[in-house]
Amino acid sequence: MALILDIPGAQKRLEQYANPILSAFAESGIATGEQITPPMIVDALRQLFTLLATEVASWDPALPDDEPERIGDLTIGLLMDLATWADRLGERQAKIALEMVTVSIAAWVCNQHGAIHTLEPIVNGLAILANSRVETDELRSLAQLMGQVKEAASADYATDLDGADPRRPWRILLLNWGITATRAQDPAEMRSAFAALLRHLPADAALFFQEGRQQVAQGDFPDEVRAVMEEAAEGAGRSLH
Repeated sequence: MALILDIPGAQKRLEQYANPILSAFAESGIATGEQITPPMIVDALRQLFTLLATEVASWDPALPDDEPERIGDLTIGLLMDLATWADRLGERQAKIALEMVTVSIAAWVCNQHGAIHTLEPIVNGLAILANSRVETDELRSLAQLMGQVKEAASADYATDLDGADPRRPWRILLLNWGITATRAQDPAEMRSAFAALLRHLPADAALFFQEGRQQVAQGDFPDEVRAVMEEAAEGAGRSLH
């Protein structure tokens, strides 16, 4: 199975994990009132995936230019809603799988040159994928996608002034991008990620590079990777004085 699923693969994963959610919901007896229920969400997602599986060039030309962006955001939002239901119903594996599906939708949005407005489930999914991989080629692909997601989300998140919340998705995305680029042993991607850290998270950058310097010194990393981390650590240290 590909690391980052294409739309048909992502839809297959959705169907696989939607079934236990639907079964658990049917057995739960939860009074939903005006809430949108899992069956409603799954039905809407199936319709959206049917659209996503078609070439955008074949869509109605009268649609606005940002329609792919809107469809992607709607899909990610509904996947997040279904993941919330999965968590509520005790279907932890389904929640994790749905967050991984949002990564595929994010990759699709990036390919369409659209903006990403709903970041949290994508960041969670990227972290799950990165934490489960050790091959440098796979980690490189993930790091590159993290960089693309960063660009696609910048319009909404780059100001990121809520420094009191260390769990905010934008911060986690940038830190994980730097970590994943380093684990991928990709100097060019490291430089891109480190520049973003210095620009957007200057308060976190110095400690990140200090810890990174220790990690690469102790691990089996190429000299060029060590040099990039050393350069970043020294540069961040000078900027504090």
